[in-house]
Amino acid sequence: MVASQGTVTHLLSCCDAIYLGLGETAPKLTNDANVVRVHEMSRSFGELALSMRQYLGESDVEPLDIIYETLLRAFIDDPTGSMTLYAMALVIGPRLLVSLRDAREASRTDGDVTALLEHAAQVTVAEIRSIATMAQDEHIIDDPSWEAAARGLRTAVETAGNADSFGLSR
Repeated sequence: MVASQGTVTHLLSCCDAIYLGLGETAPKLTNDANVVRVHEMSRSFGELALSMRQYLGESDVEPLDIIYETLLRAFIDDPTGSMTLYAMALVIGPRLLVSLRDAREASRTDGDVTALLEHAAQVTVAEIRSIATMAQDEHIIDDPSWEAAARGLRTAVETAGNADSFGLSR
């Protein structure tokens, strides 16, 4: 149970960072469709964070800095919200999924944690799919500076030691 608590605490810090980063930037975005998608995504991760807090008994954790900073940087680089959606779909979301998979494998004996982590993975996949569906109707961004900023987000996350995942504890 102690190992499971540490894992859930770390994953709570990931979900909290997403919730806060998206929640703070959503009302400032300049593209209305992106505002709605980012706000809804923030709510989904806020609900995940609440579930994790309830499992832990109202644990207070610090949001994972690299996730929060990546979302803020995405907003600064592109206030329309397209970079924020890119960050969630291609930088943060996949790494969170790997962390969730690793956590599920590590906590196979704790059914409550496994169910919580499975739900978190389902929510993450659903949000990535929502972004993909939305992107089908969007024009392709063909801007070298935007592309460089997108690469910069990936590089910053990788440089922080998160090439594949956000790990299981910090």
